[in-house]
Amino acid sequence: MKLPRTLQEWIHWLEMGVGARWLGRGALILVMGLFSLFIAHKQFRGPLSEQTLLQADLGRQLATGQGFTTLVNYPQTAAFLTARGLARDDAEPFPELTQPPLYAMVIAGMLAFLPPESWLIPPVAPGGVVADYGLLGANIFLLWLAAGQTWMLTRRLFDGPTATLAALALLLSTTIWSETVAVNGTPLLMVLLLAVFQFLARSGSARSLGRPVLPWLAGVGLAGGLLFLADYTAGFLLPVLAVWVAWSGRGGTARWLGPAVMLGAALLVMAPWAVRNMSWTGNPVGLASHDAALKAGDPLAEPAILRRTLSPAAPDFELRKFFNKGLTAIQRDLGVNVWSGSLFFAALFSVGWLYRFRNEEAVRLRTMFTVALLVLMLAQGFLSSGENTRLPSLYAAPLLMVFGAGFFSVMVASHPTLAAWPRLAGAGLLLLQGLPLMQDVLEPRQIHFNYPPYHPALYQGMNTELQRAPAGTSWMADTPAGAAWYSGRRVWAQPATLREFFEITVNQPIMALVLSPRTLDRPFFSELNPTATTDSRFGDWGRIYAGIASGRLPNNFPLGQSQKLADNFHVLFDPTQRPIGGK
Repeated sequence: MKLPRTLQEWIHWLEMGVGARWLGRGALILVMGLFSLFIAHKQFRGPLSEQTLLQADLGRQLATGQGFTTLVNYPQTAAFLTARGLARDDAEPFPELTQPPLYAMVIAGMLAFLPPESWLIPPVAPGGVVADYGLLGANIFLLWLAAGQTWMLTRRLFDGPTATLAALALLLSTTIWSETVAVNGTPLLMVLLLAVFQFLARSGSARSLGRPVLPWLAGVGLAGGLLFLADYTAGFLLPVLAVWVAWSGRGGTARWLGPAVMLGAALLVMAPWAVRNMSWTGNPVGLASHDAALKAGDPLAEPAILRRTLSPAAPDFELRKFFNKGLTAIQRDLGVNVWSGSLFFAALFSVGWLYRFRNEEAVRLRTMFTVALLVLMLAQGFLSSGENTRLPSLYAAPLLMVFGAGFFSVMVASHPTLAAWPRLAGAGLLLLQGLPLMQDVLEPRQIHFNYPPYHPALYQGMNTELQRAPAGTSWMADTPAGAAWYSGRRVWAQPATLREFFEITVNQPIMALVLSPRTLDRPFFSELNPTATTDSRFGDWGRIYAGIASGRLPNNFPLGQSQKLADNFHVLFDPTQRPIGGK
């Protein structure tokens, strides 16, 4: 771009030339940036799930040079390491065997910009923990990166105004913002899936112009391999991509060389992590392979219960439960999630699917995206345990907006009245898209953060208490990922049974057990009465919960005293130790 040299040229450049367009774009970016900060301030409530905080904990371990380890000691991991004859030291961090690594690596990079041990800075009401804001910043940055990619892909397939429409639609989606402020890594998967289609689009353009295609196909493989490292079930997109690349080839060596290059590039990024998991567990995805037989919310197949069990045994696989879980997930995705993430753009995508765009590459990519979305939803529905909130129906929303905006532009251009006011038509659609978000952010909030079932100040206080305790002493929590993230200390997950609790205490002294609203916030407090039904509903821990309710813990339980922080938040501690502080 040639810059002006004289004052008159500068004035013309700013008023009517390229500068005017850049000033307009800069103003739009500034407004949307400020709007993003406002939305984040209104909606952010801190991390919402144990799965998110497990990734955050892994990221901090990487940032502090501890490698792919976790401060959460799951009894299942301890039993599994022992059964395989691998080195196990209860006083050292265990290797991470259930989580994919990529989002944690992003978090590790984010932590490099924060003060050391920022997770130990006490929150000051109504604010939150500094490290949580770091997670928020990383997710907002990824969302903006996804919006930029949405703009570039739409502009390549359609035109500039359509690209602006699609990008703004993404930034005005209340569901997408809900996923972003949940800091669960959904925007990362948006970026990677968009990258796959960016490279596919470029490979199609290169093929039509007779230029080399293999570098772009290698990019497809790299992005697909990173998708696997961000979410294991997303790896099932790779064989679909390989078939698509083979089918798109023009015969000869392109039929097999293209897929080979693509899969080779994917293996290049996947292999180190898969080999690492094989060395620990004998499976390329580690203990995440159990997820196919598990279902969140099912007491007989609850993944959280399996991780708290001091046994290396894999869960029983039931074909009926497997199909029921998958079909329920698909029904929820197609009936609710796809529409909530994209609203009108999902409808435009569906209605316009049979319309043939003038750009043949857009038609091909739309077909590929439809197949990819179905495969991703099937893989997630059947092979995931249901704990993961990063759903394909949500992280594929930018592509729904790309093709939905493309069809909307066709509709506007073909209508005699709307064609005269295309910007006004687009603004009206964006207004409808953004109404739920406006309603949400304008709703008055009394409490900025909603930490329960977490108690950051208590967990940070535990860090101080453990520094005073004898070497090798540990503690337990029913929300171990949150406890580890906010304390920076290794913590045991509360075992599934009292027998397993005593087995763990044989090898390592336990000074406290933190029970949060996740355990004690029961709908009927009378259920905790010491009756015959207590053990059947809560296991043998029911006696401990009943003791909390009555104020008389069993005599043979080593954590024989209870400190009440709230009606549904108690710390059980060894009476030979000092009472646990924290407010």
